[in-house]
Amino acid sequence: MKHSNKRPAPTPKSRQSAARPTPATPAGAGFPLQKILVYGTLAVVLLLVFFVRFRLLSLPLERDEGEYALMGQLILKGIPPYEMAYNMKLPGTYYAYALIMLIFGQSPTGIHAGLLLVNLASIVLLFAVGKKLVNDTVGVLGAASFALLTLAPYSLGVAAHATHFNAVAALGGLLLLLNYFEQPTWKRLGASGLCFGLSFVMKQHAMFLVLFGLTVLALHEWKRHPRDLKRSATALATFGAGATLPYLFLILVSVLTGSFANFWHWTVEYAGQYATIKSWGEAWTTLNANFSIFSTGVVLFWIVGTAGLAAVFFSEAARKNSVTILLLALFSTLCVVPGLYFRSHYFIVLYPALGLLVGIALYFVQELLTKYKLGFLAVLPYAFFGYMFFSAVGRFREHFFKDSPERLCVRMFGTANPFPESLKIAEFLQANTTEADKIAVIGSEPQICFYSRRLPATGFIYMYPLMENQAFSQAMQKEMIAEVEQSKPKFLVYVNSPLSWLRKEHSSGEVFAWFNQYKMQYKLAGIVDITPKQKTRYVWREALAGYTEKGQTRISVYERE
Repeated sequence: MKHSNKRPAPTPKSRQSAARPTPATPAGAGFPLQKILVYGTLAVVLLLVFFVRFRLLSLPLERDEGEYALMGQLILKGIPPYEMAYNMKLPGTYYAYALIMLIFGQSPTGIHAGLLLVNLASIVLLFAVGKKLVNDTVGVLGAASFALLTLAPYSLGVAAHATHFNAVAALGGLLLLLNYFEQPTWKRLGASGLCFGLSFVMKQHAMFLVLFGLTVLALHEWKRHPRDLKRSATALATFGAGATLPYLFLILVSVLTGSFANFWHWTVEYAGQYATIKSWGEAWTTLNANFSIFSTGVVLFWIVGTAGLAAVFFSEAARKNSVTILLLALFSTLCVVPGLYFRSHYFIVLYPALGLLVGIALYFVQELLTKYKLGFLAVLPYAFFGYMFFSAVGRFREHFFKDSPERLCVRMFGTANPFPESLKIAEFLQANTTEADKIAVIGSEPQICFYSRRLPATGFIYMYPLMENQAFSQAMQKEMIAEVEQSKPKFLVYVNSPLSWLRKEHSSGEVFAWFNQYKMQYKLAGIVDITPKQKTRYVWREALAGYTEKGQTRISVYERE
């Protein structure tokens, strides 16, 4: 059935749904000083984020960024995802990286310039969402909270993780949906679904954000008076069509490029195995351990945000849209659950909801003070927020304002992760190979292939699947071995670091036994020796004679005879 692009007839105001998010008017909204404070605060937050992220543009890529960058680089060469490099994530972030690198260049600086724009856009979008759901005060407090939480180094938000792209797309979708509730048009509704669908293809965890949008729309339609089932079905279908379009497009691309079999195996079959490796019995231990890390310096935001869950029911300003706000918090929380890994950067997609709850909790305190004729104390909740915010900034002053990008990388990831070292390894490889040569990184360091701009000799850019307790691990080891042997790479890069393997007690040792034999066809060309207290030592070729390794983490580079 063909639908008109004309605006549907609006529902009479007297019959509009109570569930529809309705902007609330903040106290003092007509007073210019209040607007100055709100938009002045937003400007200060944006400037702080810009300054810190701009200073850290050259931060070395960590391995997830290396994966996205390598995939994006291959796309720019005309090689589709899953053809020469494999991973279980949907390729939305790979294409986002390709676009960023097309604009800003194939380097950490270019990638982080793209992240800077994405993060600033997320902050502004969250402010607009908070303003519509509650008021501009809650909007700016939520945006400021989100900005700081994503900037805090131990949330790993300074790295361009897929969850940043999840968040910005979903916030765009939510803002469009709220606008649709106020001024319904089919184009706006379809665009909202499209944004939520883009969030999903950036990383599968965002499937819960798609369900959030669909649920909020369904509740809005259910409470419409009088009910129009045909119109409601059309609205849900329009949103659903927009949400599924990005995924269907990726399937079409994979079919046309001949990579569908790998696409399906990695993003569905293996992804399903990966999500069931951990047991619920391990979940609490994992969450507790990781929370103690990524909440460092920002615990007060989590405490106040939790209080905001209760404040939603009692705040006069927030109560009108309490269902939407609570659903956002619920479905955002579900986004961090799949696989039960609870890694720090997974929570970036939860921070918009947490930020809004922080704002609601503090605004509710102001409402109480005003209600009990203590309006002269209404500044206290905002003074407390200032204390929370600037205490965290002070806690991370070394990270934000003093540390070099390389030093910050070591602070966040430790010396067992060879992220700064990958740059110099890649320089050596690039100087001693041609574009026709392939390299095999035997470890989980895809950033080395990206930096060197050389094709990987195997699509297994991570060794983790080979070590996991899942149905495909043994077959994956055999496949990786066969790919390397067939490619006959010019160089082998062996990463001797437990964090590059995550080997388990049950892991098969076949790949290690194979490598010990296969490397005999190569000669040692370099050692990168990483010691906890001393500077990393790079020992190449002639200097290797008589050299004794001192570090527990080291990378060995082998050149084909």
